[in-house]
Amino acid sequence: MEKRVIVIIISLILVLPITNIISTTSGFSQPYYLQYNSPYYSLISQSEYIEPLNASQTIEFAVILNFTNYTSLLQNTQLIVNHVAPFMSPAQFRQYYYPSSSYINSVISYMESYGISFVRSYGLILIFKGTVADIENALNTYINIYYYPTGEIFWYDEPGLLTFLPFYYYANNVTPSVPYNIGKHILGIIGIDSLDPAISPMLYQSNFQLVQKNPLISSVTVTPSIIANYFNFTKLYKNGQLGQGAKIGIIGEPESYVNVSDIYQFWNKYSIVPRTGSLNIISFGNNVSEGESAENVMDSEWSGVLAPAADIYLVFSNGYVGGNSMIGNLLNYYYEFYYMINYINPNVMSVSVEAPESLLGAYDPVMLYAINNLMIQASDQGISVLAASGDWGYDTDFPPIDDLTLYQNTLWYPASDPLVTAVGGIFVNVSATGQVINVSGWDYSTGGYSEVFYYQPYEWNSLIPGTLTFMRQYPDIAFVSDAGYNITEYGSGLPMIFNGTLEYWFGTSGGPPMTAAMIALTGHRFGSLNYILYYISYSGEIQLDGVTLQGLPPWIPITSGYNPFPAMYGWNYVTGIGTYNAYAMVYDLDLIYNTIYG
Repeated sequence: MEKRVIVIIISLILVLPITNIISTTSGFSQPYYLQYNSPYYSLISQSEYIEPLNASQTIEFAVILNFTNYTSLLQNTQLIVNHVAPFMSPAQFRQYYYPSSSYINSVISYMESYGISFVRSYGLILIFKGTVADIENALNTYINIYYYPTGEIFWYDEPGLLTFLPFYYYANNVTPSVPYNIGKHILGIIGIDSLDPAISPMLYQSNFQLVQKNPLISSVTVTPSIIANYFNFTKLYKNGQLGQGAKIGIIGEPESYVNVSDIYQFWNKYSIVPRTGSLNIISFGNNVSEGESAENVMDSEWSGVLAPAADIYLVFSNGYVGGNSMIGNLLNYYYEFYYMINYINPNVMSVSVEAPESLLGAYDPVMLYAINNLMIQASDQGISVLAASGDWGYDTDFPPIDDLTLYQNTLWYPASDPLVTAVGGIFVNVSATGQVINVSGWDYSTGGYSEVFYYQPYEWNSLIPGTLTFMRQYPDIAFVSDAGYNITEYGSGLPMIFNGTLEYWFGTSGGPPMTAAMIALTGHRFGSLNYILYYISYSGEIQLDGVTLQGLPPWIPITSGYNPFPAMYGWNYVTGIGTYNAYAMVYDLDLIYNTIYG
């Protein structure tokens, strides 16, 4: 603005919480406790009880459905990330692991039996509307009004959201429950509280900043051609590898839009090879209150210019899920992933709009686990997901002076998901003539360790030194976040066209779309990239699935820069493994694909 011999770690994260829920039942007549309603703790510590919420008040809420056949799912995911089983189609995945229509109808009938109206389904999201009294009866809970008097919200025993004003909210104070047959495939409930909408302005933080002050703008524009030449994309173009037949998916900033003319103007101005791929904007809903998304304009411009034959798909959900009353609950953000994975099924996805992992883990785990489910589905379908690590230094505690965030002590999700490749930042220093002088770690690249996900097999089996850990760490790799001549690392010379005007930007948001372009140049599917990248050494030796191959050295280790931890040879909190030579990386990925899947 984050796979597992293998899925053992996925099991720890996904199966154990579900096992805990199931263990509370001794039979089908017993209640099934929906422990993952939002907020997780129901009440923020230090909240003051005010009174019951008006029993006649009508509110909308969402039931988030879970996958089924979890043992089979995790076993199959293990085989897929180990490159033993083939990738699945979206239809196959839904057939095996989505709840049946009869089960969904039973959930709807149960709610309707309490006088609650079914509004609409959005894939695995069911929207209902009812009075507080009916909802309390159906879910066996109580909903009250509370007052939070302090200016700080804590998570994991550390300050998290520091400048929040006191506020009122409503929430349940008893864990919701339903009969077992109704609840067995429900992941959680969203909307029987108003906590998430209270903090919604910060949930969609973009890891991205427009540079609008002249002293911070580089006198040399660092064009896509400069980047492509230095990192050896152009050699791929000369070989005819342009991304033909590949799809790049971009997750939109909800309640936003893009001006297509900006994107085409950029492609025409900065094309390296004439662009032949398509641009596809899919938009649901009509709430565009956030305005034009500079983030998504940049994503589209740079991914398209570096993969000139790849098709770009950008998905927005603009107040579509549940209508405006559900905005602020991340449901529209979730639906963008759902639609992209099920109906676009791209080769690779770029994600630069994210939420604080610690906020989700502490207060809204149903959304974290729901998106994590979709990351499993993406991996099983062969979709590689790339996400920005963040622009605020180690653990979001060391931001640039002109890009402060209200959060601290957190990574960003889904970058921290173990099945996602988190992309940190590098700074490209150029001369007055536009020649690259050197590359260093970008000082504001966010890194750290997860509060939610344990360490992964690719971390303790890696060919990269320095990856031993106790929790999932990121970033995994790094690419261009900032560039320029004679500027600070919160200035920029990286161009974009926005509102018809030449603008400049910085941020780790640049890494995912540019790296997605590099992956698209292979024309292949790889699924979770971390189960490949960590097994390619700095010398180009590849040890994967019991096979040893000799490829080209793809990595460029970064040994300068800090966030404040230093970049160094081996894995580090600024650049992860390091950055890459695009030609060598595509060569190695082609070699791996032809050996494993050919």
